[in-house]
Amino acid sequence: MAPSFSNATTPNCDDPSTITDDATSFPKIVTLGSSRALLQMDIVNHVICLLEHTSSPNVLYLASSRSKCELTEVEHYKTCMSAFLESNCQVKCHNLIYGTIQEDIEDLLKKWADVFVCDWTEEFNRHDVIRKIGFWSDARFVLCARVSTMNAIFQANKIASHPKWRYCPAYIAMANSSQAPLLLKYGDDLNEVIGIDDHAAHVINGLHIPNAYAISGDGHATCYIYSRNGYGDEITCRPLPISSKEPIPTEEIPEFKEPAANPHLEALEEYVNTDVVIADDVIPEANHHRANSELSIDEVFPKIVAAGRIQALQMQPIVDKVIELSGVDLPNLLYVGTASFDRTEVFHVSTKKFREMGCEIRRLDISDKESVSSLKDMREMVVDWAEVIMCSGGNTLHALIRWKEIGLDLLMKEASLKGTVLCGGSAGAGCWFSSLHTDSLRPDNTKNKELVLDELTEEELSDWNFTKISALGFIDAMCVPHFDAIGSNGHSRAEDAKHILQNDPSTPAIGVDENAALVVVGNGALAVSGDGRATCHIVVADEQTGAVISASLPTSWQEPVPLDEILEFPVPATGEHLETLEEFVDTDFVIADDIISELSLHSNHSEWSCNEVVPKIVAAGKPGALQLQPIFDKVIELSGSELPKLLYIGTASFDRTDKFNNCTKRFRDIGCEVRRLDVSEKESVPSSEDMREMVVDWAEVIMCSGGNTLHALIRWKEIGLDLLMKEASLKGTVLCGGSAGAGCWFSSLHTDSLRPDNTKNKELVLDELTEEELSDWNFTKISALGFIDAMCVPHFDAIGSNGHSRAEDAKHILQNDPSTPAIGVDENAALVVIGSEVMAVSGDGKATCHIVVPDEDSGEIMTASFPTTLREPLPIKNVLDLSLPAITR
Repeated sequence: MAPSFSNATTPNCDDPSTITDDATSFPKIVTLGSSRALLQMDIVNHVICLLEHTSSPNVLYLASSRSKCELTEVEHYKTCMSAFLESNCQVKCHNLIYGTIQEDIEDLLKKWADVFVCDWTEEFNRHDVIRKIGFWSDARFVLCARVSTMNAIFQANKIASHPKWRYCPAYIAMANSSQAPLLLKYGDDLNEVIGIDDHAAHVINGLHIPNAYAISGDGHATCYIYSRNGYGDEITCRPLPISSKEPIPTEEIPEFKEPAANPHLEALEEYVNTDVVIADDVIPEANHHRANSELSIDEVFPKIVAAGRIQALQMQPIVDKVIELSGVDLPNLLYVGTASFDRTEVFHVSTKKFREMGCEIRRLDISDKESVSSLKDMREMVVDWAEVIMCSGGNTLHALIRWKEIGLDLLMKEASLKGTVLCGGSAGAGCWFSSLHTDSLRPDNTKNKELVLDELTEEELSDWNFTKISALGFIDAMCVPHFDAIGSNGHSRAEDAKHILQNDPSTPAIGVDENAALVVVGNGALAVSGDGRATCHIVVADEQTGAVISASLPTSWQEPVPLDEILEFPVPATGEHLETLEEFVDTDFVIADDIISELSLHSNHSEWSCNEVVPKIVAAGKPGALQLQPIFDKVIELSGSELPKLLYIGTASFDRTDKFNNCTKRFRDIGCEVRRLDVSEKESVPSSEDMREMVVDWAEVIMCSGGNTLHALIRWKEIGLDLLMKEASLKGTVLCGGSAGAGCWFSSLHTDSLRPDNTKNKELVLDELTEEELSDWNFTKISALGFIDAMCVPHFDAIGSNGHSRAEDAKHILQNDPSTPAIGVDENAALVVIGSEVMAVSGDGKATCHIVVPDEDSGEIMTASFPTTLREPLPIKNVLDLSLPAITR
């Protein structure tokens, strides 16, 4: 229901100066191209949405009918109101000629109606009725009328939607081009005419602080700006965008036809080689800063969220990351729309999600010289006030030139050093990199793009090339936004970027899919998907062959990975053995087969404390199982310390940081000191003395990663790390790991080391090989370190990417070689070994371990599950008796 009014708050409608300047004080004005526009459900739905206080508004239809019958019986009324009635609105009508037919007009106007539809004829204008409604402080309603009626309402009430323009039906002006020029010629100093298509509407939010936009009823109809071209008689016609779902200031709408005034835009191509890098020292400085202190997320810099397109910053996972990095629930957001020439509809699209959340938002408009704030005011907004700076998409080259001209680039660098989040999509993503793959030279990448789109042919609009330009330099790589998209020139962004790298391989590229974002925190980065599919891609040129290779980043990472490592993501590991890994399958890696057999000579070892018994091993079915509470607790218990010192050895996963993050998270979360020993590549191997200090003297828990066990065992044997781990085990260090990090402790291992994508650059392999090629491989049995005399089968309850069951394949191996029993470990379980005793621990209450042995009489392979209810380990013989009571030992 419309609010009640009092004389005390009613201004003098004959004097617009008495009307308040609050934009929300005035009715929403919906001017229709024709009455038929009300038949368009999109327009009616939008009218309803304009009313924030109700979804089923009261609609008052005002007409001037000379018929004395009920208006509800008039066919025209039924047609005009049908869409409102279908939307569950309450509709009443009033005949302004015979007003006694229905309720008193005063009550309807002041107490009942939310929407007024003025449909009277021109010869019977009742603008005094609108004066009764009044444009006063409480008038929060929607006023709908056709073009002629709305012009008359504005004129009669001495309130103009804009002092220099008037409405006309666009379909008439387009069919009879004389109408618009006549209106402009004889229109009392009119500068523009707003034309409205038959099935369109023009919406104004507020009168004295007007904001406007076009609504299309059929997806094609729109509104147009007709304007004089200088002092001549030539009239230009420009469509309003129908993609904008929020109001644009009316003073900005006539400027859609005007190009931006900056001199550099006349010869933008000349600026392609301009060096605008100013932040190439930020990440090195951040690295030094982090090396000297333990920092919270608030203290880390830079913090960047670079999205593939600006709309991706409305997707929840990416929005959440911006909020998380800001450190506050509702950060102060500064929007810099230079690349989009400070157009308000782009501001609306870019900031919508953050406005809906309740964030305070300011705009910094500096695209034109006239709008630039003082340096003092800019510093206050950029450095002192903003907690998030968002840069728009659009013409990056224009934005970078303007920022350099006025010093905004240096202010944004200063803001980044104090922890302000820098974000944006498309141009607003690429600007943070050292270089950018851009469409800045695209003919319609201008302020007045609607004019260009109207004037140029399709052939002319597609006649342009992507180019590489310099950018601010926070991230030393070339950004390729819209990586998964095709440009309006018909060229793939991804392929064009690869071509640029072939010609200039000096800088790697990071491609960002349209619905993804690259998140940079200090010297680390990760990919975030907005839709669960899109991601980021690393594109590099091979140093030896010159071939350009690319790999997709996983979107499952929860923590950043060093940028230097990410930029080498597609590059394969360099170990010579990896080229012919299959030749190493029969290598003997056993070095610890004497440990348990030596212990068995000491019959009283069961009386020792846990700290005195060796070895102590926790072998999980997959690396993630070590994060499950029961298994995690067992590692802590065996270490004898509440916060054991943990040494992570990621050789099997080629020392990838993402694997380190996943495997050690639980231990880091509780405050354990964690070190990593990277030996996958020869260049990273520390000296023998440093390795001994870490492995034997310092570590209380040694964790080995999952991955390629054969690669790890070869590397450990080459550098003597296997012997150091044996020595550490003899002093009571806990040995643990999942998958490859479980199987390495056994005398042999059922492994997928020959799987095509079990490589350092697996993402590249996954991208390049077909599904058939990826599934064309076999499990194999290899030797391992020998602490436990059995063949380990990790992932026992899983199916390999070759389609084979791990459990069934292990049985097949035992049929061919029954000399060694097998122990299968389900993915969410772990085998715990303490001296010569074992137990199974379930991480989820269901998973367990399994003994797989051939029957001594029949040779049939038998499998039995370990009980997970044991509180203490038992000798392996006892566990076998519990598991396989039918087998005589």
